[in-house]
Amino acid sequence: FTSAGTGYATYMEPGGTIVRTVKVNNSAYQGGGLTGRCQKVDYNGTVTWDWTHWASTYMLHHDHHVMPNGNVLFIAYENKTPQEVSAAGCNSSITVQSEKIIEVQPTGATTGTIVWEWHLWDHLVQNVDPNKANYQTSISAHPELMNINYSIQKDWIHMNGLDYNEATDQIVFSSHNMSEIYVIDHSTTSAEAATH
Repeated sequence: FTSAGTGYATYMEPGGTIVRTVKVNNSAYQGGGLTGRCQKVDYNGTVTWDWTHWASTYMLHHDHHVMPNGNVLFIAYENKTPQEVSAAGCNSSITVQSEKIIEVQPTGATTGTIVWEWHLWDHLVQNVDPNKANYQTSISAHPELMNINYSIQKDWIHMNGLDYNEATDQIVFSSHNMSEIYVIDHSTTSAEAATH
């Protein structure tokens, strides 16, 4: 397993298993912390799980977290086109790397199933154009939503850290670009997580 370059985060689980992210090349994304792949490696150096999640429209990056049930939470970019960004109510027409969090259940040596997901793009607000999506007259009246016109750039939010609180069934993540931390509810279904 040493031939693959280690990504942003490596953690040791009880029993000596290492769970690490691995760098892959994806020209659609640039910047630090890009991974795209995750491996579980046992105490003897045998790779027991080698899973990838990257394409031109999405890319694992930065942190991950192994949950008590053995599933793994990941942070991933998901590209939004200038047309999607504009339709969402942004006053800029640029490509944006939005964010998502996925929970993956390992199902085989190289396979995994996404069993839960949360997309930042489902939680936007804007007060610029009433004819576009996500319009509200007051941004401050919706602290649960992210203002798409606040400091918009290609690598907009830039999540860094990720953790899970089993007692409250909540996920916490940090944003490098916003200098903030956010707490989201994991007790929802994926469909419920897409709502406000």
